[in-house]
Amino acid sequence: MQRVVADDDWVANLGERLPVSPLSALGLLLAATIGFRIAVENASSRALLESAFPLLAATAVVLADRRLVASGVGVRDRLTVFAYGLGGFLAAALVTALHLHVLRLDGAGVTTPLYLTLMSGTVGVAAGTVAGLYEIRQRSAVREARRQHARLEEFASIVSHDLRNPLSVAQGRLQETYRTGDPSHLEAVDYSLERMDELIEDSLSVARNGTQVTDQEPVQLVDIASEAWAVVETSDSSYELSGNRTIRADPTRTRRLLENLFRNAIEHAGPDTVIRIGALKNGFYVEDDGPGIPEGRRESVLEQGVSSTADGSGLGLAIVRAIADAHGWDVAVAESSSGGARFEFTGVQGR
Repeated sequence: MQRVVADDDWVANLGERLPVSPLSALGLLLAATIGFRIAVENASSRALLESAFPLLAATAVVLADRRLVASGVGVRDRLTVFAYGLGGFLAAALVTALHLHVLRLDGAGVTTPLYLTLMSGTVGVAAGTVAGLYEIRQRSAVREARRQHARLEEFASIVSHDLRNPLSVAQGRLQETYRTGDPSHLEAVDYSLERMDELIEDSLSVARNGTQVTDQEPVQLVDIASEAWAVVETSDSSYELSGNRTIRADPTRTRRLLENLFRNAIEHAGPDTVIRIGALKNGFYVEDDGPGIPEGRRESVLEQGVSSTADGSGLGLAIVRAIADAHGWDVAVAESSSGGARFEFTGVQGR
């Protein structure tokens, strides 16, 4: 899964331009060298004994790097693992070279010092790769903790700020009921309480959905879209599916993501809008035929608190962003073919 990197992140930009992953290249080079040695010596017992473990180590390094690429780990993190692996190679090779030099000074030199140094370095690459994997795992945990902390702060902001208005309305109307005995004020109280409940539920959803998704399973886009459509008050709106595909995702959260997109489209595009869900090469999209989103607002509509309606919480699309982030998907807001809003989700793994 390819990530969009910042223009000033020269390390990640450099990594994106490389034709092959550096760690895989290093592992393949070492494995090829060891394999060549085994072939030259006609797979002698000595060559096999010396080379078996380093060859397995080099193969494991390549497989580990391929797994990182397949899992969508960012370029910067993969370069970090490479740096640790290269550091392990240099450290192990240096220690071995010094030891062989001491043996040579004592008159007990070996016949293939360079090859033994290379094999020792290969084992060092494997050890360094393990250390690098642990490092990026810790980084990921720290980033997730920071994201979760930010969402909890956003939740606290909603609770302390946005709830004040419906709470004030409820208190004022309740006092009017006591003062006048007119029960009609209780309708406004009931509406305010419902509004408060919605704000709390949506805010909690933003915070909870920010946690990383670990249990993903293959789901059909057509099935998850149909389930989401079934629980949305659609009025006279309709939806069309353009191409089906299997994606790996958390079904419950993905259904919630589509529900919010459907509700957002119907709320802003009108009760008779047509919503389309379609497959992309590495993801999917949801679009409508409504008025669309002005280009200047497309980067901000996914932020919490941004709403085009006076009584909107600005949380619906923030929940969409939180769920996409938890899956590791990239979200882009664009214009549909009919001039409406289009949300594209890329970096989505298939079966």
